[in-house]
Amino acid sequence: MNAYRLRLIRLRLAGLGLLLGLALAGCGAPAPTAGPPATQVSAATPSPTASPAPPPDARAVAGAYLAAWQAGRYGEMHARLSAGGPAQSAADFEAQYRRLLDTMTAVTVTAEITAVSETGDSAQATAKVRYDTALVGVLETEIALPLVREAGEWRVVFSPALVWPELVDGRQLLMATIPTPRGNIYDRNGAPLVLEAHDAYALGVVPQELPPDDRTVPSAVGRLLETAPSLVAARYASAVPDQYFPLAEASAAEMSGALGALLNYPGVYATPYNDRFYFGNGAAAAVTGYTTFIQPEELVAFRARGYTGAERVGRVGLEAWAERALAGRPGGQLQLRDAANTFLRTIAATAPTPAQDVYATIDFELQRAAQFALGDLTGAVVVLDLDTGEVLALASTPTFSPNIFSPFNRNAVAISSVLNDPRRPLLNHASQSTYPAGSVFKIVTMAAGLGSGLFTPDSRYTCTGEWDEINDPTFQARQDWLEGGHGEITFKEGLSGSCNTYFWHVGFALFNWDPRWLSDMARAFGLGQPTRIGQIDESPGLIPDPDWKRQTLGEAWSAIDAINLSIGQGDVLVTPLQMARLAAAVGNGGTLYQPQLVREVRPPDGAPTFTFQPIISGTLPLEPEHLAAIQEAMINVTREPLGTARNRFRNFPICVAGKTGTAEDPGLFGEQDPDAWFVGYTCEQRADRPDIAVAVVVQNQGQGSDFAAPIFRRVLESYYGLPLSRYPWEQAIGVPRPEETPTPEPGVEPATPSP
Repeated sequence: MNAYRLRLIRLRLAGLGLLLGLALAGCGAPAPTAGPPATQVSAATPSPTASPAPPPDARAVAGAYLAAWQAGRYGEMHARLSAGGPAQSAADFEAQYRRLLDTMTAVTVTAEITAVSETGDSAQATAKVRYDTALVGVLETEIALPLVREAGEWRVVFSPALVWPELVDGRQLLMATIPTPRGNIYDRNGAPLVLEAHDAYALGVVPQELPPDDRTVPSAVGRLLETAPSLVAARYASAVPDQYFPLAEASAAEMSGALGALLNYPGVYATPYNDRFYFGNGAAAAVTGYTTFIQPEELVAFRARGYTGAERVGRVGLEAWAERALAGRPGGQLQLRDAANTFLRTIAATAPTPAQDVYATIDFELQRAAQFALGDLTGAVVVLDLDTGEVLALASTPTFSPNIFSPFNRNAVAISSVLNDPRRPLLNHASQSTYPAGSVFKIVTMAAGLGSGLFTPDSRYTCTGEWDEINDPTFQARQDWLEGGHGEITFKEGLSGSCNTYFWHVGFALFNWDPRWLSDMARAFGLGQPTRIGQIDESPGLIPDPDWKRQTLGEAWSAIDAINLSIGQGDVLVTPLQMARLAAAVGNGGTLYQPQLVREVRPPDGAPTFTFQPIISGTLPLEPEHLAAIQEAMINVTREPLGTARNRFRNFPICVAGKTGTAEDPGLFGEQDPDAWFVGYTCEQRADRPDIAVAVVVQNQGQGSDFAAPIFRRVLESYYGLPLSRYPWEQAIGVPRPEETPTPEPGVEPATPSP
């Protein structure tokens, strides 16, 4: 039995004597004697007196007891027990029943009386009982339910044999659990993301024990974390000098390689442990998720699914989505043992179902590159295969190491700092955080304008830098972000140059034509609703319309609402995942694919149980010539002098179509710096490397061209194997300039405030 994990519940039987039946004493009346004829007396007929109902018979009492058992009403069962049995409180009685059923892993109980016999004040009901168990399948047995009559009522005499007939003379049940290791998670190329029972090290430092001016630790840990040594040193610079400060986790292979020098380094503590290990120190945390122990309030539900209660289960990400596959199913052996714990027989047994492994759609190298590209900024990067919906990277910052949830990891002390971080590392900013769309929404507005027939790609409009078409003396003229405006331009040029006045003009025209048209077009592009990715949690976002405003705020939809919507402001909220999907649909010719994160699920030795297939969830309602015009305008964002991101993609060898956005974000605590967006796709059409759609958002940081566009470019450089370009705010790749904010360059689009 050493191979088994034993869960033993001893159930000792108290001697329960049956009460002897008492003979009924019949009281006879004397026989009548003959007498003189009775005198006839006229009298009122007496009213009949109701007789008390006879007490329930033994069958009815036994049936009620078993019905209460099947429904889990242990209080009712306890109320029907014989007073002659062992003294037992209702709580203890229920606990004894539940322990037995838990040992069996019984999920449901079904009982049916087959026979009842009575002898004086004693009776016995025979019942067939069926247990549907989580570990050993269906168990069927026959129990004898003894009853005695007390004070004219039938009472049940309890013993553990009422649960299983062999539980006499101190015998007990034991469920031996045969565990199965949790499955692994790999990337699309087979690189490990998560491995079960892996040798690892928790790395940390006690700052005051480090050598003066130490550079070894920041350099070595910086390579592990793919971050600048100065940022590593900054992490523990303000830590309590004489206390352990967690830094990272490393696999045994990593420690035997480049990190080996840290094993005996002064001030460095490398604590080995063996447990489920997540590679990359949080680089893929937004994808994999993490596991934690089953909580007491979850125990009943998980035991019903075959868990023992000692396991850790997936909480978010692929760990949660693939819980059934990754967990497998433990085997079980229900044993009967005597009072001395000697094995008597196996009542039932099942073999374990091996866990399955999950192969994600992400490329771990690209995933790490996307995480590295964001650096210490708060935001997200989503990369999709343009023509399938596969998620190639999904990065969220700040991130966290899922390894901190391991009880064997010394660095688990970092959990409190992660939970209390105001930037919310546990929130997936790629799919759960919602942001104002800003000018990236102009892609939708252009589609709506063209689809309405009110505008053509070459419709000309003069952007003077000021807009005041609303005939309302209380309306204050709007100012474009570019002082003096863009001059006379076409609709395509309006998108490339992100001219606000042009799009206010379009939004106002659409409002007068059909107030719902623009909102409906946004939903047709997949905004304001879940992408149905399923494998990670997501927020639906919000696309406001006349009905929403009336129902939510009790107000009518106005022209100001319409012009705010036209540039992605007002109440618009979108996720980076939605915007990447939108860009992919524009780039691939109009097909909205459901994003997916799983390429395959399969047992270690067997055929796949799940294989990725593209899922089409919609088509953009655009004429081909209108879609082509939008594509051309987005390419010109990165190529033409008018384009808002031309300076960021000058001499870039990859064909890029995109759109900048700088979205005003009032936030929860008043006005904050705008959110920076860049959304787009590649148009290389290479046979060896699929085109991709990318969405980048940087929260409360500044201009889309200043922050999001350079990050977008770095992701493409990593994808295509090009040298990395230094950011405007970096002094070297991955090393930010101290306390420096980039200065906007001419031709880039700053935030436009909403009224």
